[in-house]
Amino acid sequence: MKAEIKELTRGCRLRGRPPSAEAAERIVEAATALFLGKGYGATTMQDVARRFGGSKQTIYARFPDKKALLEAVVTAFTERKLQTPRQLAAADGPADQILRQLARAMLNAIMDRDSVMMLRLVISECQAAPDLAEMMERRWRRPGLEMVQLVMERLIAQGQLQGDAGFLARHFCESVLLSHAWDSLLEMGELTVTTDRLQVLDAAVDFFLSAAAPKDADSPQPG
Repeated sequence: MKAEIKELTRGCRLRGRPPSAEAAERIVEAATALFLGKGYGATTMQDVARRFGGSKQTIYARFPDKKALLEAVVTAFTERKLQTPRQLAAADGPADQILRQLARAMLNAIMDRDSVMMLRLVISECQAAPDLAEMMERRWRRPGLEMVQLVMERLIAQGQLQGDAGFLARHFCESVLLSHAWDSLLEMGELTVTTDRLQVLDAAVDFFLSAAAPKDADSPQPG
């Protein structure tokens, strides 16, 4: 997270002595907890200062306004959630293995309590804070879809899948993961990735593979 925060604060005008990278990280962590728990609109910079144990001047030295702080929160948050899926997306192997592992990693990311709270925050405050929805689209949904599209392009080039990579990526995300994301938003109890949910996920991956597998060549069959 430190690298993302450093990049976002690189161009900010510093007043006095710049706070340490650790201070910037603590500010973002405090803002994340407050935005998710209290709401973006209801959180003030004074609230953030009180939470991380510093002053508003320290915050403004790194983040010129609340929108810049929100950008840092969304960036750090989404980079954490995409880290494991990106590592799995870069791996090589049979299509069924890659897509099953990728689907499970993405499921874990969207079923995480903080992810659910972030999505609920976007929905509840999209009218009052449209920047939040735009940031989530730019920092999370779009990079996630592009990551899956690169996997599809590689599998098509290897002859393991056929079709348009962009279409396959959208279809994969929507057919395999969308229902679970919707369930997580409506879940009022403990969020867990159950055995039943994994079986539904694997069945969706199998169905996707059967539809996208080359029809005129031997290819790995879903397990």
